[in-house]
Amino acid sequence: MTVMDRARDLVGRMTVEQKISQLGTGAPAVQSDKVAIAGYQWWSEALHGVAGSPGVHFGGNLSHATSFPQVNTLGATFNKTLWHVMGGYIATEARAFANQGRAGLTYFAPNINIYRDPRWGRGQETPGEDPYLTANYAEAFVSGMQSGEDPRYFKVITTCKHYDAYDLENWHGTDRHHFNAEVTAQDLVETYLPAFESCVRNGKGASIMCSYNAVNGVPSCANDFLQNEIARGEWGFTGYIVSDCGAINDITSTHKYTTTPEATVAAGLKGGCDLDCGGFYQKNGQVAIDKKTITEEDLDRAMMRLFEHRIRLGEFDPPSEQPYHSIGSDAVCTAEHTQLALEAARQGVVLLKNENGALPLNKKAKVALIGPNADATGTMQGNYHGNAPFLTSPMMGIQKLGVNVTYAQGCDVKCSSTSGFNDAVNLAKEGDVVILIIGSDNSIASEGHDRTTLALPGNQEKLMEQVKDAAKGPVIVVLMSGGPYDISYAKENANGFLWVGYPGQAGGQAIAEVLFGDYNPGGRLPVTFYPGDYVNQISFFDMGMRSPPGRTYKFYTGEPIYWFGDGLSYTTFTYKWHDSETLSQVDMTIGEVMEDALPYNVTVMNTGKMAGDDVVLAFVNSTVPGAPSRELIGFERVTLAPGESKDVFFAVTAKTFSHVDDDGRRIIHPGLYVVTVGGVSRTVNLRGQPTVLAEHPFKKR
Repeated sequence: MTVMDRARDLVGRMTVEQKISQLGTGAPAVQSDKVAIAGYQWWSEALHGVAGSPGVHFGGNLSHATSFPQVNTLGATFNKTLWHVMGGYIATEARAFANQGRAGLTYFAPNINIYRDPRWGRGQETPGEDPYLTANYAEAFVSGMQSGEDPRYFKVITTCKHYDAYDLENWHGTDRHHFNAEVTAQDLVETYLPAFESCVRNGKGASIMCSYNAVNGVPSCANDFLQNEIARGEWGFTGYIVSDCGAINDITSTHKYTTTPEATVAAGLKGGCDLDCGGFYQKNGQVAIDKKTITEEDLDRAMMRLFEHRIRLGEFDPPSEQPYHSIGSDAVCTAEHTQLALEAARQGVVLLKNENGALPLNKKAKVALIGPNADATGTMQGNYHGNAPFLTSPMMGIQKLGVNVTYAQGCDVKCSSTSGFNDAVNLAKEGDVVILIIGSDNSIASEGHDRTTLALPGNQEKLMEQVKDAAKGPVIVVLMSGGPYDISYAKENANGFLWVGYPGQAGGQAIAEVLFGDYNPGGRLPVTFYPGDYVNQISFFDMGMRSPPGRTYKFYTGEPIYWFGDGLSYTTFTYKWHDSETLSQVDMTIGEVMEDALPYNVTVMNTGKMAGDDVVLAFVNSTVPGAPSRELIGFERVTLAPGESKDVFFAVTAKTFSHVDDDGRRIIHPGLYVVTVGGVSRTVNLRGQPTVLAEHPFKKR
């Protein structure tokens, strides 16, 4: 029998009451003379490692799981291979937990919403502000998690969340449960949908989570347009959709979209949401059947989707026939996983200032280590984390290098008290060099909690000023945070400045290695760092990407502190076209571009004295009215020894030269397009008539 035939047979043996019982993430066992199904908890978490959740239980010989850097830090690596391999490692550990009855096999990750506003509390969970970057992360992570050595089964199932246009927690009295995201067709196609489309089409994601918010007046989990027309109709999604936890209840209780329980169940199920993370479907499903707002056919549609995937996880097949069932506790926190967590933390470090070669530091120097995150441990994990096998703080990392280091915290992260400033200032006076590690933690910004300001928390900037004034030697500032801050003072006054995100279990070692030259930083910012006044210039409620002064590097018209993609190295790189005869300008017709991709082959050379990584970024900008000021179209991270060179190839397609109009259509216009790869660029003059590449079924909502 095929999987679909098996699912159909199983569902056909169930009563209406039994089917309704399976509509929640806490699905009970079903036992009758016709069918026997074990209970199942659909809700497990693994954003950047197996994490505590209703489906995951640490204990026994599985008391820990590898804690990789938070996703925003992973975004800074710009390393698709790393993301894919990490996904596979996390899935292996998840299978080990499941084989001992300590976890399910369905994971609510990744978070692929766009970090559109720097105030968002959950931006730390996402790869960054760019749709192309996020779409690539979705593909790499999802395929890494779900695929394995046995193509008959999913290794685990991922859930791409939160669909769609979700990026606000609680701002000025409106929380995510009440928020209605008003999104234009242009922004939906250009910004808010691409990562989810990549999850489905490229990553082959088996599950999507609908979000708390409404989109254009319709709650996401009741949104037939998003879930059925777009995901299932346009993208060909064949998986199941699960609500965010409590979001089915929100359809009626906060959005007031429905007025009765039976109407709410119908809105959710018919709108495309198959599984309720909560109990609303289970509690009110029978009422909906009795009052005929849904039929058994509606139940069967959801049941088929859910049980098809439980079958494809191997639940109903003999364990002896499935290689994943042989994965034991010895596959958790292995040397390979531990090394990748360290390497990911290293690659996520972004060097943003290095005045007169202040970095790397001399290990023989007397170091004054100061700041609220200088000895941070749990902070390095961000949110949605598990029990790490160890947590190496920055101070521990520096000590392990044999450096003479003394420490004063100065203040905690909230920095409401300045009572510890004197100790910090006195320490700064004594050190040959000061390392000041500042930033945030989950008490400043996290799920349910947005920021209202881009200023550093409390008196942290005052601490920075006093330490800088007192220091007799260089001052190196390290920002450990889940997102951007107004760090103007450090940019102007520090001798060196780095952003490290939340770097995971080995974060302190990675930071120390970069500071003292054992590792050459190569990360790039996954978000734009705006000046503090940005929050006064645009409402958090405004979902428009082009709304003045613009959002993200693609549309911001002001002068940022640092741009998306910024990042330095301890070495230098040069770029040249692989074909020395490459013309600076190419004339082509739109028809020619639609027929064949243009090859862009660049040779990157390390011209410095230290081995290092270069993230080669490819952007396009054009003279077409309304187009982004520039747009990421490709990236690749390469490792080069001194004097070594490598060719980096990008295929530029018709989509590269298109932009999305007000109606959500993707169109190629004639005009001048400049493709920049690393440090070289080429102009393409496109001739012809505007040509529509893609229509979308958008309606006024």
